[in-house]
Amino acid sequence: METKFLLSNKFKPVGWLLFLGSALLWVYFSLLHPDGLPVLQMDVFTIAGSDFFGNGSRGRETVYFGLINTSITETLFGLLFILGGLLIVFSREKVEDEFIARLRLQSFQWSFMINYILLFLLFFFIHGMEFLFVMVYHMFTILILFICRFHYLLYKNKN
Repeated sequence: METKFLLSNKFKPVGWLLFLGSALLWVYFSLLHPDGLPVLQMDVFTIAGSDFFGNGSRGRETVYFGLINTSITETLFGLLFILGGLLIVFSREKVEDEFIARLRLQSFQWSFMINYILLFLLFFFIHGMEFLFVMVYHMFTILILFICRFHYLLYKNKN
C-alpha cells in the first residue's frame, strides 16, 4: 500500500520530544507563570485580537490587522504541541504495512468519533466563559486521542 502523506520514521522521536516537552512546559508555566514569561511578552501582529487579560498597553480594545502587546508563551507551547503531535501521527512505523495502515484508519475513525461525542457533551454541560476555555483545549483532543489509540492498538497487537 502506498502511503503518500507519511514522513520518515526518523521524525517520530523529534515529535515525541516536542509533544511531551511542550505539554510538560505548558503545564509548568501555566501553574507558575499564568501571565506568561516576561521574556515572551512582545508586540505581535494579529488579524483580530486583544490583550484579553488587560496586561498590555491597549487593555481590552480589539485590534484588527495590527499589533498588540501580549505574551506568546501559550502560543509557543501550543504550536510546539501541535507540531510534535503531527510529527508523531504522520511518521511511518519501522514496518509500515497493510495492517498498520488499517490500524491508522481505525484509530483516526475512533478518535474522530470520540472527539465529537465529547464536543456534543461539552455543549450540554459547560456554559459561559468556561465553555470558551474548554473549547480552546478541545482543539487538541483529536491529536491526543489518535496518538493514544494508535499506540495502544500497536502495543496490544504486538503481544
